[in-house]
Amino acid sequence: MKTYSKREFLKMMGLGVAFMPFISCFGNSNNNQAAAPGLTKDKEHPEDPKSGSATPDDITKAAPGDVILLTRSDAAYASFNTAFNARVKKMPKYIALCKTPKGVQMAVAFAKQQKLPTAVKSGGHSFEGFSSNDGGLVINVSQMKKITWTANNMVTIEPGCLLEEIQAALFAKKQLIPSGSCGTVGIAGLTLGGGYGFFSRKYGLTCDSLQALDIVAGDGKTYHSSGKEELLWACKGGGNGNFGVVTQFQFKTQPMPATFTSIVLKFRNLNTDHFYTVLSQWFETTPKLAPEDFSAFVLNGSTLTILCTTYGNNNNLERNIQALTGIADTVNKSMNQNLPQAMKRYYGRKGPILFKNASAGLYKDFGDIKAIATQIFNSVVQNKGLIYQINTLGGNINNTDFEQGSCYPHRALPYLSELQAYWENPAQEAKLLKAFQGIQELILAAGITAQYRNYPDINFKNWQQAYYGQHYAKLQTIKGQYDPENLFQYPQSITL
Repeated sequence: MKTYSKREFLKMMGLGVAFMPFISCFGNSNNNQAAAPGLTKDKEHPEDPKSGSATPDDITKAAPGDVILLTRSDAAYASFNTAFNARVKKMPKYIALCKTPKGVQMAVAFAKQQKLPTAVKSGGHSFEGFSSNDGGLVINVSQMKKITWTANNMVTIEPGCLLEEIQAALFAKKQLIPSGSCGTVGIAGLTLGGGYGFFSRKYGLTCDSLQALDIVAGDGKTYHSSGKEELLWACKGGGNGNFGVVTQFQFKTQPMPATFTSIVLKFRNLNTDHFYTVLSQWFETTPKLAPEDFSAFVLNGSTLTILCTTYGNNNNLERNIQALTGIADTVNKSMNQNLPQAMKRYYGRKGPILFKNASAGLYKDFGDIKAIATQIFNSVVQNKGLIYQINTLGGNINNTDFEQGSCYPHRALPYLSELQAYWENPAQEAKLLKAFQGIQELILAAGITAQYRNYPDINFKNWQQAYYGQHYAKLQTIKGQYDPENLFQYPQSITL
């Protein structure tokens, strides 16, 4: 393997001496340096990369410890081109497997030279495959997994970390951040689109715990969010692959509760009247929940599962859900479980799997879906594999300070619904997707238009307002500042 001097590599890439700081470790065989405490200082490199003739081999040879550029003919390409959703079958021209922030900078420079539409992949859970593309470049940061503790229980996390990895690291320190429950979801996509879970009603969305970040933007420059409040604001709910590649997140953490309680209610062989009664009661019950509590309403066929959870609030939870436990067929209580062990129960299946999943609207109350509830029920019962779910938001998610600090627009809506379809046999897909779309049409006809960006659907109409509400125009302005050539793009990316 030929080695290059820094200046030879810069000349080959057509970057010039302004990019010398990016290649400071070039030629150094020791690529296992400990992460520095905290995030990097605010750096901006004013010169954009100039056009050059770099090839994938050039980049890989120049800095193998930072980035490897894979083509379709490489043996490793297929494994890094796998999505959690087995329906997603895209073929990027290149995959830049980045191991360091410097590797990300090189990949962005290459994309700019080659004028390649670019997507970003961390955990690969994008329901619609927005973390990949056909014929472009995918910057894959799944290997960037450093977790570094700083002062005051702040933690710096690289974008390739999965939730199960983060929880293991944070729980060992008796700390947590409010995040989701699926263990193989990446922290980057979760945070940049909002992020919620069992602890969000107490501590806010995942993005609300985000204090700072580093990003390699579409203009080729590296930014730290300090002093750039609008950039941080935009990345809290609107940052999914729109402006660049986040290379580090810094989070505030919270004390980890010692125990976790879950109560599972089952309602079997429901008919439309019984379903309607239970749904109405659930909407009447959930406003009484404390910030430490969470509930999910999950209809699968004619079986309804209601999950209620809490940490440190057992008596109040049991008292507040008595109206539901009194009418359930079965009630299964798991009281005062060890919290780290309890979380593993919700890590979910590992992919790839065949499915369709999308936001089914954010609701104010039962009145939003009252008129269509039984039609949704009938469709789910008639189409095995469909699941209709509603999750509680509210609590401290609807916090004025959090609202001002992020572009997530739906804080006043305390319920988030999702529609899911799963199948094993490809022959089942068409029928399920038709029923799926039918429920979506019911929801839209009922006037429900707010949707959660992390549960996207390629078929959403007016997705700009559905995901971002009144903030879309401002996000377009920020896009123009940090990615003026629209390097980072996918079918529902923020446009210039």
